[in-house]
Formats: sequence, C-alpha cells, structure tokens
Amino acid sequence: CKRPCRALCLCCQQYLCRDHLKEHDDLIDAKLPPLVDQINSLSDQLNKGTSLESFCVTALNQWRDNAHRTVDQFYERKRQQFEELIQEKRNRQKQEVIHVGSNVSELIRGHEATKEQIDSITDYVRILEQDINKFEQNQFIFTPLVIDDSLILIRQDAASHWLLSSTANSGDSILSSDNHPSTRQKRNIGTTDNIFSKSMKPNRWEIEEQATGITDTMRVNILSIISTTMDTHDRSATKEVARDVKNWLDETYGKSWMVEIYDKHEHQPHRNITSSKYFQVKDTKFGWTILIFK
Repeated sequence: CKRPCRALCLCCQQYLCRDHLKEHDDLIDAKLPPLVDQINSLSDQLNKGTSLESFCVTALNQWRDNAHRTVDQFYERKRQQFEELIQEKRNRQKQEVIHVGSNVSELIRGHEATKEQIDSITDYVRILEQDINKFEQNQFIFTPLVIDDSLILIRQDAASHWLLSSTANSGDSILSSDNHPSTRQKRNIGTTDNIFSKSMKPNRWEIEEQATGITDTMRVNILSIISTTMDTHDRSATKEVARDVKNWLDETYGKSWMVEIYDKHEHQPHRNITSSKYFQVKDTKFGWTILIFK
C-alpha cells in the first residue's frame, strides 16, 4: 500500500494506513463470533452429554454388585463351615450324654454304686456341662472388613490439570519466546505426572503382559476382583479363586474367559496365545502367577 501509515498494529507489529487498519481490525473481530459459537457448543455438550457419567456410574454399580457377591459368597462359606462344626460337636456331646446316662442307669438298677463312682460321674457331668455351655457362647471372632480407598482410583486427567493451572494465572505467559512451555510450566506438568504415577502404582502386582484387548480400566477392575477374591480364600485355594474370577469375567466382559493360577512351586507351561485379550500378572503377596485370556 502506498498510502501514508496512520497506525501500528500492536498484535502483528504492522504499520497500516487508515483503510487497511479498519480492514485489519475487521478481520480480527471476525474471528471472535466463531469462537463464541465453539464455546457455546462446548457448553451445550457439557450440559447435555451424560454418556461418560452414565458409563462410569454403571461401572461403579457393577463393581458394587461384584463386591456384594463376593461378601455373600464369603458369608455362605463361613456359615456352612459353622453349621458343619455345630453338627459335629452336637453329635459328639449327645453321644457323651447318652453314654453317661446309660452308666448311671446301670448303677441304679444294680444298686452297687460306690462313692468313688458317683464322684467320678459327677465330675464328668460337670465337665460335660461346662463344655456344652461354653460351646453355646459366641463361636465367632470377627475382624472388621477394611475397605482400601485405592480399590477404586478416580483419575484426574493430567492435561486438563495443566490447562486449568495455566489459564488460572492469566498474567503468566503460556509460551516462552521460543514457543515452548516455560520452565515453571514444565516443572508443574512433571510434578502432576509423578504424583499420579505414584498413586496408580500397584505395589502388590507385577504386570508381566497386557495385550491391547485389555484396557487400563479393565486391568484395574480385574486386579480389584482378584485381590478381593484372594483375600476371601486360603492361600492354597487357587482353583476356587480362578473359578470365581472367571465367573466374574464371564458376567462382566462376556463368556469364554480362561483363568489359570500357578503358585511359585508349580511349573508354568509355555503358552502361545495370540488373542488380543490376554493378561498375565504376578502377585507378590502369595507368589502366584495369574493368566487371563479369552
């Protein structure tokens, strides 16, 4: 343009004539309405979009149902053990009562009871009575069920955290002069990632293999149900744990799952599994190796 310059645009550092200044200003202003539309669209998406919330709540409800099922299974197992113990103990006590009653009846019929025999039977009856009364008292020793808060981890997206932290400090420049994040911002991002990684680190588990068909969410859910199931069984109950985990997988992620558990003393056969849904983890608490595939 050969017209004389009338102004300097502080945005792009260009000297402009009056006509071009207005045109330049109009072009800049024209970029604002699309941004408003985009922001309104995002607002509508946040107000109306409930698919993520619905999915997460559904997953949380599924976890709760699985946890309730695990507690119910544990309760039924302990109740069965208690009923078997009661039956066995009662049968033995009944036999002892019948036996001592028979001895007393025989002494009464024969009229040959001695003081020593009566004292002996009296002591025996007293001991038997104490045994019966003691058995009728509470037979359970309860330990409160402790729920570890890390059973369900709520992830905070690191990128969103960085974005909110950056925009909150409007006086700070997001980019430095060489168009890279500033040193302080890099340090903030690193700190967030480090804290998040530490909170997600499953100290009990050593992930040996995780195929692409096993998502991170699936992995967390699977490790949670394995941990809960293992804690409700004995250390030697590998078959029972594998069965319960398989049933949970079939109900949660469809049928045909396979679960194999090997302790540190067992030979683990080599398997050539090509399925994308394959997961192998080592439990450092029991020393088990757990294979899950479909």
